[in-house]
Amino acid sequence: MDKIEHSSRIVCAAKCILNFDGSDFHGVIENISLTGALIKLNNKIPDSIHPGDICYLLLCSDTDLYPVKYTCKVIRFDSEIIGIEFLELNTM
Repeated sequence: MDKIEHSSRIVCAAKCILNFDGSDFHGVIENISLTGALIKLNNKIPDSIHPGDICYLLLCSDTDLYPVKYTCKVIRFDSEIIGIEFLELNTM
């Protein structure tokens, strides 16, 4: 059986953007680790989002300042909080 390592989470309040199918959703990172993040979105999460969906995380509120995005997978969510797992880093 493989050992699953859990990363320590760091509490923060950094602005971010989650992109789902070309639509941007602004929010704040509640906590982050080496493997994922918990994000509070400014608006309600669309009904079309489901666990397992792929999205992109930008670690700022202005893509011109930090043109790097992380490919992520939705792990869990409720009406305004979404948990994501990092899959890979992409430059824009």
